[in-house]
Amino acid sequence: MSAIALFREFHQSLPPRAIAFFDTLADEQLRARPQPMVNSVAWLMWHMARVEDAGINRLVADRTQVLDEGSWGEQMHIPIRHHGTGMTSEEVTNLSKQIDLPSLRAYHAAVRARSLEVIETLSPEQLEEPNDLTYLRRVLFDEGILNPQYDWGDRVPYQASKGVLLIHFGVTHNYGHFYEAFTVCSLMGVPFW
Repeated sequence: MSAIALFREFHQSLPPRAIAFFDTLADEQLRARPQPMVNSVAWLMWHMARVEDAGINRLVADRTQVLDEGSWGEQMHIPIRHHGTGMTSEEVTNLSKQIDLPSLRAYHAAVRARSLEVIETLSPEQLEEPNDLTYLRRVLFDEGILNPQYDWGDRVPYQASKGVLLIHFGVTHNYGHFYEAFTVCSLMGVPFW
């Protein structure tokens, strides 16, 4: 099975059922943080969408992010460009409270649709290529994909082939956070299966 076929299979299986479940949650449940160190479902959906958007569009396909094509930051009431890693608890709470939930759902759907478009343009040879360090530094740090307040040290993340990044940004990263969101729901007493 090719990386593109693997991506297509997993990208289209669990997440739509999970998203349909999240659509049954009330706004206050989406915004809630049932424990101080637990992210809200809204924050998790935003984070997954930001990582997939930035990762697949900028690091796999070298395309413009969905975020930049539809004033999504403004629509969601979220002015930051980074994908949330390293946010403080207060920042997570504030984002969870202020995000426009219908716009978040629309952005999340637009990112997922774009990812499926992008994979149709990729060749197996492209998926074997890594990004060079100059490009990674420019995209991650200069374009603001990584949180500038977080101490990244000297390391430059995402030094892997584009095929590995494709599977990470669109599948494994999302699956991990979907299960985290289910845990948040469980802590709120909301059954999800």
